[in-house]
Amino acid sequence: MRFPVPCDTLFFDVDGVLIKTSESFRATDIAVAEYIVGTLHGLDWGRAEGRPLLTLDDVKFFKQAGGFNDDWHMCYLLAGLYTAKLREWQGTPLAERSNREWMELARAAMLEGQGGLKWVRSVIPASALPDYELVGELCHEYYWGAAEYRRRFGREPRYLPDWPGFVHRETLLLPPDLPMRLHDAGLRKLGLITGRIGPEVDSALERLAAHSGGAWWDVVISGDDCLKPDPQALRLAIAAVGASGGLYVGDTADDLDLVLNYRRTQRPDEPDFLAVMRVFPDEIALYRERGADLIIREVAELLTVLPAH
Repeated sequence: MRFPVPCDTLFFDVDGVLIKTSESFRATDIAVAEYIVGTLHGLDWGRAEGRPLLTLDDVKFFKQAGGFNDDWHMCYLLAGLYTAKLREWQGTPLAERSNREWMELARAAMLEGQGGLKWVRSVIPASALPDYELVGELCHEYYWGAAEYRRRFGREPRYLPDWPGFVHRETLLLPPDLPMRLHDAGLRKLGLITGRIGPEVDSALERLAAHSGGAWWDVVISGDDCLKPDPQALRLAIAAVGASGGLYVGDTADDLDLVLNYRRTQRPDEPDFLAVMRVFPDEIALYRERGADLIIREVAELLTVLPAH
């Protein structure tokens, strides 16, 4: 692997890279789908017998497709898909199609520029799709919990007045001194490119700063600024720090596509960036095949592969 020369910048995704969110955002995706399918629509998938509607692996499949980095989009997809499976498509081959097959279809649409919400609305019957604003409200209430929801939004939760909140399950994935050690290794410009929006960004930054003894990033590009995989998100970060070359670390298809889309549209005067993926062992072959430059298990491993400074 050839590092950019010079290599002075490192941008991180937040969720799944610096903060473990499998039991927060991804749990929220499942909980919202179950609430809409089961509580609002009264559909039965064997819940009384303890059967889950879907699993974290199912969520992971669609993260691999791309177009669902925003968890509102993910919840909208899952709620609509499982409503259709149990109601509109009941007794048809569509109800039996596996989530791996749905992921492959979603990925193909993404590569054609027709992915994400556009694909969802083209394949799932309109009668099965939930109200998008309802999805967003449920996402907030499940993720934040009642007390934190009141603090962050200044109003009472409408659907889950006593819910404790998945946000409290999040843990940090980086050693406290990692930013300092990266700086010492020559990566003096650090930043965050995240799909988080609004108070979600504030919450993450508060915890990352407390963990490392202060804010260490030079720029934050959030979902409010630009949604991945639009390469403009990377360009905004590059411009903000004056990057000469570097790495971007992510964990989903949208993160890899962010860098690949940037390269496809890169101008001669723009700096080179490598795509680093922090993924699960069963995803290594997938992301290697798609063009990741480097695959790691933990962000601290970056220190072992950086060129000598």
